[in-house]
Amino acid sequence: MNRLERRLRILRDKRMGSFDPEQHYLETALRGRTARRVRTNLRRMEPVILLTPRWSQAQAFLEDLAMDLAVGTPPVGCRTVSFRPLRGKGETDAWVYCLAVLAQLSEDRWTEARAPLVVSRLGFRTAAVELLLRAQQRPGARVALLGHGAEHLPFETLLDLSTAWQEFTQRQPQERRTTLLLAATVDAPHIQLGDARRVMLDDLGEAEAAANLVARVGLASPMRLETAARFTGGVPDIVDRLGTGARSLGQLPSSASGMVRALGPLADEIRSAVNIASSDPVVAERLDLFLEGEALPEEPVVDRTLVMAGILRRTTEQGQARMILRAPAIGDVIT
Repeated sequence: MNRLERRLRILRDKRMGSFDPEQHYLETALRGRTARRVRTNLRRMEPVILLTPRWSQAQAFLEDLAMDLAVGTPPVGCRTVSFRPLRGKGETDAWVYCLAVLAQLSEDRWTEARAPLVVSRLGFRTAAVELLLRAQQRPGARVALLGHGAEHLPFETLLDLSTAWQEFTQRQPQERRTTLLLAATVDAPHIQLGDARRVMLDDLGEAEAAANLVARVGLASPMRLETAARFTGGVPDIVDRLGTGARSLGQLPSSASGMVRALGPLADEIRSAVNIASSDPVVAERLDLFLEGEALPEEPVVDRTLVMAGILRRTTEQGQARMILRAPAIGDVIT
């Protein structure tokens, strides 16, 4: 029995019944539940901090969320932006970028938005508050800024944005029609928006992963589909790359090695992430313990590195918090 088969047996022992992509779809739609929680908060004009692990396709999630909010009741107009262009940039560039997108919240045509120029942190905070109030004053309009890649904002800019949001809420304590969502790959304490709810963007459930694979590859035998869905762990990038690779082959691979090959360049990206994270011998030794696919008690200091790298995820067994390899694919890619 190879490692993938042993891992699958462990997973089957923890579940009751056979795998059926159609059965109990809503109960296993983990990402769908995350979307509902976030939509509820944003419709109430409450801020959200969304934690988005590596390979979770945060941008696609937020774009789908924006469409749902736009057509729902009450409708919320959303501006979705990426802070990735600010990676490695200084405060001045961050001020210009943030104020530009905040200015767009109060305009029907974003290209017509005009943002003030500032030369200090105080000036940035003041301008940010005024732009939020301007968006609030649009009659009847409800708007939200959905920004992902917040970890690329300078530390001080994040602190100032949080301060500006708090001042805005103090000046507009009720009936707010403007809100913010910041999505980041790390759960850093300086990424805050007042008392914003922190929500983890879950990976796909088994049924969601299977449905995505079927949409890309077509129908497959239940056993092969089960193996492939569990191989991905529901990690969105892994699901997509496996589906794309399998479509070029004409079918889902039946072996772990075949599925690894179908991942293409993503397999190299996973290896690189693992190599960087496990350059510390203590982390490398800890990672070895997870390669059989079993959940282990959390060791916060060591596990944080592996969580931030997208390799481990938290789970709960019998009410106890534990850690587990995020996807069997990760173990197969690195061995």
